[in-house]
Amino acid sequence: MQSLYDLFPAHLAVAPAGLCELSEMTAFPPVDGAYRVEKSRVIVTDTHIIVARDTDAGPAVVFQERYSKFIKNTKDTDSYVMTTSGKLLAFRKDTNCGCGSRLRGWNPFTIMNSVNDPTE
Repeated sequence: MQSLYDLFPAHLAVAPAGLCELSEMTAFPPVDGAYRVEKSRVIVTDTHIIVARDTDAGPAVVFQERYSKFIKNTKDTDSYVMTTSGKLLAFRKDTNCGCGSRLRGWNPFTIMNSVNDPTE
């Protein structure tokens, strides 16, 4: 997986399939019926969108799905994703700094390697 876009901190809105058209989506404020995710990190790879939030146990992926359409815009306007199942996501840069969040240094692509084969 290759990262195409990485946004932190982000305002994010997620709408179920069929709620509205992609052009009607807004990250902040979200359209009626959309779920709002505050203080999140949005990563768009060449195949998936990954959304993470800071939890008591550390950074956690709260949404991950393949997408069929990605529209990247400037930091002052919304970017959009339509997933393969039809969910709509709109996101934009949050003006807060995200200070103190463990999401700033989090890397979802880190794979821990072991010296020994765990099947031995």
